Amino acid sequence: MDYNLLKIFVKVADCGSLTKASKVLNHPKSKISRDLVKLENELEQTLLIRTPRGITLTEQGFSLLQSTRSQLDALESSLQKLKSDPNNIKGNIKITAPEDLSQFILTRLITEFMDIYPDVTIELYSTSEFLDFRKNNIDLALRIGKLKDSSLIQKKIIDVDVIFVASKMYIKASGEISTLEDLRSHSVASIKDIDGSSFSKTLLKDQKLKFSSNSMSVLKDFVELDKGVATLPYFLCKKEIATHQFLHILPKHNYLSRSLFLLSPPSSFSPKHVKLFKKFLSERIPLEL
Repeated sequence: MDYNLLKIFVKVADCGSLTKASKVLNHPKSKISRDLVKLENELEQTLLIRTPRGITLTEQGFSLLQSTRSQLDALESSLQKLKSDPNNIKGNIKITAPEDLSQFILTRLITEFMDIYPDVTIELYSTSEFLDFRKNNIDLALRIGKLKDSSLIQKKIIDVDVIFVASKMYIKASGEISTLEDLRSHSVASIKDIDGSSFSKTLLKDQKLKFSSNSMSVLKDFVELDKGVATLPYFLCKKEIATHQFLHILPKHNYLSRSLFLLSPPSSFSPKHVKLFKKFLSERIPLEL
């Protein structure tokens, strides 16, 4: 016996008409009608009589409704418990993210998720290189900046503020910075990818960079070594700013903001453990940043 056919029969009986049941179930009325005929053929019984005003249950239909409703409710309850039980959530997840995000945020969140769902295993690939989802069986990816011409589902998590920072010792030795023009007399470092794109291109315009790197961690080291000013995501240096080890340079200026996206393949089906991890990251990452 098809469980879904019984569910449709009970819903039609509860609604009193195929039209109302169609709206509740979000199924075409014609499909519901075909499913009811299929159920009647399987049971070799007439379960309901269609009238202009709705439907009327036959004696056999009423009997089936009485015996089936409680069983369906019990089954639905059991399935719901099964889905929500952490002990029944298992499987492997492959995720890729830039090394800096992995190091400063993602590793901690992954271990937290695995504490909740101990039967879930996670493979984290830390790289700035974009990996082919299908070829590498990737489930999720975190990327700063939206991909162009991508068939992937791109869910925006949060905007990441990029700011100018310098160490307290560097400013003490090299002088205060009050305007963007003042930066021209200072050593400035910024994120710069292999293709030449830079976080600070719109901020610095024709400013010559003293140092550049595709690693945010390396730029943070540059600042910690008292070597100059760097553009860094706020989340990466907020602790040092709070303890006054780093100074937020030109805080009143309207700085660059980049969006953090969670990418997933355009599949109609996603395993439960992957859906839970996606929801977990969407909720937790903004709290960390």
